[in-house]
Amino acid sequence: MADKTDYYLWNKELNLAKDLRKCCDEKGKENDINESAKILHQLGLVYKERSEEYEWKFTFAMAVLTLIGNSPSRITALIRNALPAILTSIRFALIRSAALMNAAIVRKPSNVDEIKNDLDKVHRYVLKLAKVQRDQFDVDAFVDEVVREKIKSIREETELTLDKLKHIPDDVSSERAHELEMDKINRVKTLQDNIAAKYTNIMKSVSDKCTEIMGKPPCRYCVAGMGSLARKEITPYSDFEHVILLDDESLQNQDENSDQYQSALEYFRWFSVLFHVIILRLGETIIPAVSVPSLNNNQIKEHNWFYDAHTPRGISFDGMVLHACKFPLGRQEKTKNKLWTTELIKPVTKMVEYLDADVDFKNGYHLADILTKTSFVSGFKSIYDKFLQQVTDQIQSLSMPRQHQSILKQLEEDLNNFDVGKLLLHFSPAMSFNIKHVVYRSSTLFIAALGRLNSVHQSPCSCYDVIDKLTEKQKINSETAHKLAYSISIACEVRLKIYCLKRKQDDMSQKPLYCNITDSFLPDLIAAVGKKSIVDYFKTTWSLQTMIRRNNYNLVKTDTDTNIIILYRMGMFEKVVEKWNDNKNASIACKMFVVDALKFISRHEDAISLGKSLLIQPLPVNVKILVLFYITNSLVALGRRGDGVCKKLKNIFDSLSPNDLNDVDGWFVQQAYGRYLLFVDKDHEKALGEFIKLHGSLLKSRQTMDGDDTEKEFHSKSFLSRNLLHIAFCLHFNGNNKQAIKKLKEAFKIFNQLASVEIGLVQEGNLLLGVCYYAEKLYRKALMVFDRTLLLYKRYPYQRMEQRLPKVNMAVECCKAMLNEKDALLLFSTDAGYRQFAADLCHIRIFIRFAQFNNGLENVFKIRKDDYKVLLNNLMEEYEKLGCRMSLKMHYLHYHLDFFSANMGV
Repeated sequence: MADKTDYYLWNKELNLAKDLRKCCDEKGKENDINESAKILHQLGLVYKERSEEYEWKFTFAMAVLTLIGNSPSRITALIRNALPAILTSIRFALIRSAALMNAAIVRKPSNVDEIKNDLDKVHRYVLKLAKVQRDQFDVDAFVDEVVREKIKSIREETELTLDKLKHIPDDVSSERAHELEMDKINRVKTLQDNIAAKYTNIMKSVSDKCTEIMGKPPCRYCVAGMGSLARKEITPYSDFEHVILLDDESLQNQDENSDQYQSALEYFRWFSVLFHVIILRLGETIIPAVSVPSLNNNQIKEHNWFYDAHTPRGISFDGMVLHACKFPLGRQEKTKNKLWTTELIKPVTKMVEYLDADVDFKNGYHLADILTKTSFVSGFKSIYDKFLQQVTDQIQSLSMPRQHQSILKQLEEDLNNFDVGKLLLHFSPAMSFNIKHVVYRSSTLFIAALGRLNSVHQSPCSCYDVIDKLTEKQKINSETAHKLAYSISIACEVRLKIYCLKRKQDDMSQKPLYCNITDSFLPDLIAAVGKKSIVDYFKTTWSLQTMIRRNNYNLVKTDTDTNIIILYRMGMFEKVVEKWNDNKNASIACKMFVVDALKFISRHEDAISLGKSLLIQPLPVNVKILVLFYITNSLVALGRRGDGVCKKLKNIFDSLSPNDLNDVDGWFVQQAYGRYLLFVDKDHEKALGEFIKLHGSLLKSRQTMDGDDTEKEFHSKSFLSRNLLHIAFCLHFNGNNKQAIKKLKEAFKIFNQLASVEIGLVQEGNLLLGVCYYAEKLYRKALMVFDRTLLLYKRYPYQRMEQRLPKVNMAVECCKAMLNEKDALLLFSTDAGYRQFAADLCHIRIFIRFAQFNNGLENVFKIRKDDYKVLLNNLMEEYEKLGCRMSLKMHYLHYHLDFFSANMGV
């Protein structure tokens, strides 16, 4: 019967998950939050029901034990072994139930009162199962009156302090810069200390409330913070990583299977659930953090799809994702490859065992390092002091070579994952990036590693403390210490400002809706701390990582390559060229950046010269094409389309095999070939064929794309939208404007799906759309598009668009003139013959204007000149016939005569 219930509940959950998926887009983001909130509420009720089912199983198992007695037997052993897992299932089901209902409340659905009532039942059920001393506890009141108010205070104080942290000017002298940097180091350090103290106080108040509700603890204990709290790098939106340490003496060194020992564990397990419930009520725990199996199961791909974009991620417990679980209940769900569990409620001596490297690796995350840096939160300080002493003793007793080897292994992995040179090299101007990954971890991880390598283990232990200790040990000099401390200050300031700005813990950069390829790739970082500080940060971080690779404790100067990469990513193209002129010993990749920078600052001759010097060397096909493409852009800008380089580029394209045209590099090559045919060779038919082939490749690639490969998907969509624009250009030049309009609309639809779009593509697309509408005599639509283009330019200036403004303004005038003249025809033309004649005149007039707008029509203009003269002669004849009787019409026709005379030279 129980199995049938499990099956029923799982099917019920799966059906609700399917309903929720219908409310979400392909990325798992909700479209209708009112409807999704109701489903989340129902899922919460399923987990409440599941906890009740597990309780029934537990009660039944205990009844069986009572009936058969405690005599040793196989059945007794099986039941006893199953009991802890059942209790764990109850606790996790209740946590998930509370998390789902709180997330539903955050979405403010129409039935919010009903959800709050059901959540209150979950709270009361927790109190019942925990067998608390005080069974009346209003979680909402405590959270609102105590916890939320303290959190609000810490956040407001942090924002006020951050407002006083000013950017260091770009042009400040080195002496003054050092003073300002010292001031920032002191201010950020003080701020982080204050946040850590206030955050600790919040968690202490919750912990104390839990013991008050639960009743007197069965033994002395302490709650110890870990992670960013212990390092004093926590933010007012950070999660709470912690353990519960029990006193060995209070438990009288009981055996793990003894009733006293198990009773103590059960007390603190329910203590942790109650703590969890209180923190969940803040409404800042995202649903993926509790790993609901039907929504976010990392082990089963089809059940890992939900993205919670509506719950503001803030103060919560560490996630239940299997590689996390840094909270007392720990990792309790086994997997096929990792059949063990890890609980972080232990007596001091048992917790210290995690410092052994073998145990650490077995449990899948770096507990050894995490537990060497802790901070006291609540409980008995003497227990915490005992733990610190045993940690020190254990570290000293462990085999140092083995520990050293463990640290080096982790360092090697971190140097690969957080290599600042690689991170900067692969940035895309339109793609978001993880700020914590790029800024915070790229420095803090390595300073912490230096501490471990030099036996700096005291708790709490911030990066500032590590730097001070290394200076005391004369491992680093004062200049190195200053630069490292400043880099940490910048990392902390960036993280604090970004979180406070977003009012949640969100590490993804906010790319603007429209980006410019000449802009900095790191606008969020520059807005937070200024351009100079970010440049200095990356230089110091690169030097730090290089120092560690070389096993040297003196910061080396950044090499030419790194300087060029950093400045290029900042959009500081003049500075890129300056650095290049200072030292021309750079890699081919950096020389390509210099070529591009020269192009951006309109030094086309220099760009061509440097680009040609690169072509002398043996280069991979895709690199050679990129260099040739840069050179070709500069040649086209100088009007030298017939240059031999252009022909060389064409020869390379013609010799490419299908294998050269797969994946992102291949897409670029194929698109570059099409662009060459379109804009240099002006072979529109052949260009159209290449772009259509690429379109097929892109669509095929999207069908086989892994849904988790967001970077490749972004590139695919970017290429697809850009390629549709090129197809539209070809169709327009071939006279098929209706199909061009259709392709442009498809491109704009994809633009709307991208987080950030290059403004140049949007402007080019709008211009072409306006031209196509005009060619189809859809003047009102054309006018609307041209007006939108001008408005877009005012909001997002674009260099190439600036050069085209006169033509766009003339296009607007042409549209208005045509529309006005159409209106005039309705008023003035009563005779069908005159109406047709006046329409012809309108067409000629606008054609002349449009010829001025689009230089590409010059040849057509010359061909039609004789036609204009014929029509002018007809106009003169009609003038003679009409006389004064049609003065209004004559005035209108005179206007045309003056216009044609001025424009045709007749």
